[in-house]
Amino acid sequence: MSTFRVLACLGALGLILQTPAGQAQSFLGSGPTERFSVPPVGDAMRRPDAPPPATRPAAPPEEAQREPVGRIAPARRLAATTDGFRMEGEEATLRFPVYLTEAQTRGRPRLRISYLSAISVAPEASELTVSVNGAVVGRTNIQAPGAVKVVEFEIPEGSLKLGYNAVSLQASQRHRVDCSLNATYELWTQIDPSRSGLVVAPVAAASLELKDLPALEPDHSGALPVRVVANDKPNLPRLERMIHAVEAVGLIGRIARPVVEFGPPMSGRSGLNLIVGTAAELREMPDLESIGSTGGPRLVVLPPRPDRVPTLVVTGTSYAEIEEAIAALARGGEVYGTPAGLKAASLARGTILDGDETVSLQSLGVSTREFSGRLLRTAFDVYLPADFLPADYGKVMLNLAGAYASGLTSDARILVDLNGSNAASVPLAQTRGEVFENNTIPLPLAKWRPGLNRVAIMAQVPAPADETCGLNATDSKRERFLILDRASLSIPTLAHAARIPDLAATTSGALAFVKSERRPRLVLPTLDKDTVAAAATLAARLAGAAGRMIDFELAGDMQSGSPGPTLVVAPVRSLSPSTLSGLGLDPDQIRTIWQARAETARAPGQSGSVPAPTLDRLRRNLPPRCSLPELTLRAPAPSPTIASAAPAEARRSPQARLSDGDLVTKWDETLRARHPVLEAADGVVERGRALLNSVVGDPRALFSAAPSTPATVTVPPGASLIMAQGFPTTAAAQNGFDGSVTVITAPNALLLKASAACLIDPEVWSRIDGRFAFLDASDGSLETVAPRNVELVETKTRSLSNIRLVTAGWLSMNPAIYVALTLGLALLLGLTTTSLVRNIGRKNG
Repeated sequence: MSTFRVLACLGALGLILQTPAGQAQSFLGSGPTERFSVPPVGDAMRRPDAPPPATRPAAPPEEAQREPVGRIAPARRLAATTDGFRMEGEEATLRFPVYLTEAQTRGRPRLRISYLSAISVAPEASELTVSVNGAVVGRTNIQAPGAVKVVEFEIPEGSLKLGYNAVSLQASQRHRVDCSLNATYELWTQIDPSRSGLVVAPVAAASLELKDLPALEPDHSGALPVRVVANDKPNLPRLERMIHAVEAVGLIGRIARPVVEFGPPMSGRSGLNLIVGTAAELREMPDLESIGSTGGPRLVVLPPRPDRVPTLVVTGTSYAEIEEAIAALARGGEVYGTPAGLKAASLARGTILDGDETVSLQSLGVSTREFSGRLLRTAFDVYLPADFLPADYGKVMLNLAGAYASGLTSDARILVDLNGSNAASVPLAQTRGEVFENNTIPLPLAKWRPGLNRVAIMAQVPAPADETCGLNATDSKRERFLILDRASLSIPTLAHAARIPDLAATTSGALAFVKSERRPRLVLPTLDKDTVAAAATLAARLAGAAGRMIDFELAGDMQSGSPGPTLVVAPVRSLSPSTLSGLGLDPDQIRTIWQARAETARAPGQSGSVPAPTLDRLRRNLPPRCSLPELTLRAPAPSPTIASAAPAEARRSPQARLSDGDLVTKWDETLRARHPVLEAADGVVERGRALLNSVVGDPRALFSAAPSTPATVTVPPGASLIMAQGFPTTAAAQNGFDGSVTVITAPNALLLKASAACLIDPEVWSRIDGRFAFLDASDGSLETVAPRNVELVETKTRSLSNIRLVTAGWLSMNPAIYVALTLGLALLLGLTTTSLVRNIGRKNG
């Protein structure tokens, strides 16, 4: 190993010495260095119809200098999905649905893949296979440990169709020097989304229509930038329609998630400009003469120009007509695409299952596969109803079919992970191997969650020869495991009842906002453009999760508007301490950890765009949108929520103040941490109180355990955004959905906007759960806190079967009450039996 490391260091030093200064500056400032190669032959710098270099006439010196860069056509980027952009382990697959217009399917399309691989990946034994709509278009060895490598594949004419097309990447990776199971976790290939995609014609300006909006290109993070353009500061009714229009854009886009900004028209390749207003409000806006007169609800798409991306105009003579136009936009039209493309679009959102059904793994995206490595991992996504009640009242049955080879070690087994935690383990005990059918593995319903669930099946199949890891073992093609796509997943009948608080139910289907009989409120205490942009981004993401428009009513404070379910999006200084403490947050602790960041502003010269990915971010597999802007300290302003009392030393040294504050908070939390025995005692006391209330108190308390004074939770010092849900008061808990409040806050408006863009990334959004979620938007890390008590709210027509399931689920979540009821029934049975026996028969004497 030491010789290998020395050679690697010498090779890296040689690359550095051979790199011009300009390239080094580009690497540090604008992203990773590229290295082009085209399998199997060809020149990635040369157009397909250009003559070979030997026969091409000499170009002038100025043209020759700029030709290599100017001749490379941009690629239509890929939208981000819950799978992310990394292929890990010995076998991995990524699928991307890509929507194209009719004009984009013509010509000679190509697929460009830009990737970085782990240094442990052996290039001679590792391969990347690329498919388009189920047909393989090329293969290449995986070899990019030190710099990003860009490869292109020709796509046969006629392969792409109008609508959704499927792009699949499959990586087969083997380790250079280590054949152990642990070494398989060192294997990865990272796709650079900023330089990968289909090389096709841009969206044609002359033929752009409403049905072509899903073909709008995402940015380098895989999200769809939406710039809301207004000629003046909009009033609340107009702002409300702007947010509704953003929701509709997210619904018709289906895959790409909108990230909203407010400002002047946007230029470039990706995104959409959105203009919303009545005809009178748009009269003074430039470049809108082409839309003509407005005599009713209108949707107009203005084609792209060199200085402007496509623009969608939503207008009418009144706000009521604008709402009609938005409703028509949200309805969309017919969905087009190839069978593989439509399936990829469906799988990207997760296969929707309502319960009491059995589906094959083939329909979930799993294909029959023979495997010759040591750890096979295949995963799929299942989308359960937002009002699904997770508890131990049933089991999901995974019925596997396949085989495993003889001669495996005693560590051979099948592991099933559910949402990142292990749910089952089945040993492969037959030393002579086995062909199995309907190998049933139960998965408890308590480990599932409302909305998206990631199920990962792993076959751990080590052999004794792996310990030596000779050349014969490394290059061996002996198959060790077989998985068949006719395996199935059986979902039992599910209990339907909403839990509050439960952020998973909110992010998976916006349950409180669509199930309530009252109109939901979106509270914006401050109306600066960054806060409103964050609110519009979150509203669009919630509408996409619900699959329908959410008719938010805008309000400036908690007291105004209709008393329906409430979403509050604001910097923390705009929130009252009673709002925070009512949800279980400690205003003083938040003031301590966020005081310094609340006083920051964007550094001079910094734009609002997300920086291009660097090698470090690609290696760490950070979500592309999770990157906080560079900030500088500004003069503190007094605030009723966060006091501005800071030591003089901290004011003189902003960086030291922030670092010292974090360290003090960390030590303070450590010293104040309670002993585990005391925490367990608190849990016993809490259960006893719930038992007492259920026996002597209001019978409705059996399904209502909202505390009047919720215990506070400690916010991690590194959090840049807090998402909390609950009932501010005991009286609010009696109103079910209508009394629920969801708060999303950050130190200031700038960090709120940046953190919201990170929060809606599919990889981050799918992990939100519990009562609290704390996001560090610098790297996308998320911490969640489960609720101590929940309120169960009916979501469907009352039936005996659902009441039975909900009751069984609630008892499984409250074992102390279950034990007490069991003992009470046993005591009642004993007393009844004694009374009956006493009066039967003759007495002696």
